[in-house]
Amino acid sequence: MIAHELSSHRLSLVPVTVASCTAELKENYGLSLLLDADVPGDWPPPLVTKETLHEFIGMLTDPSSCRLCAWYWILKSDGRSSRPVLIGSGGLYINEDGTCEIGYSVLEAFQCRGYATEAVGTILDFVFSQGDFGTVYATTYPHLYPSVRVLQKNGFIPDGPGKEEGTVRFYIRK
Repeated sequence: MIAHELSSHRLSLVPVTVASCTAELKENYGLSLLLDADVPGDWPPPLVTKETLHEFIGMLTDPSSCRLCAWYWILKSDGRSSRPVLIGSGGLYINEDGTCEIGYSVLEAFQCRGYATEAVGTILDFVFSQGDFGTVYATTYPHLYPSVRVLQKNGFIPDGPGKEEGTVRFYIRK
């Protein structure tokens, strides 16, 4: 599965690339130029670490794997602000067993405003339109209520405990 730019009502979803991960490792200014969007000073969002970015680069440079399909989430200009703003990221990961999992993270200042729900719905529309997967999984912590609500609003159903201790797994079928 290959990511291409997606769009929703309020968001542009721009594919994560080796160049963007490399820019993100160096400085926000370079990432801002690549994405043509403002990058807030508190970027990256929770759960996105330098190690994660290096893993992404490894997956994106291995043409035999094609296990990552991810996007930067950019809040479109509303006409009052001069530039779009990078608010989060997320995408799909193909596990070793062939299952597809979605993950996402949003800057704290943009949480609880429906952006993640909108972006996850847009990504689900994309993955189900590709026909490669009939089921998508997600894992989160039950105390991360906003994350659980994103999944519920997009039609995910609880599927028991996740792989990591204390997590719960959800799924949605086409």
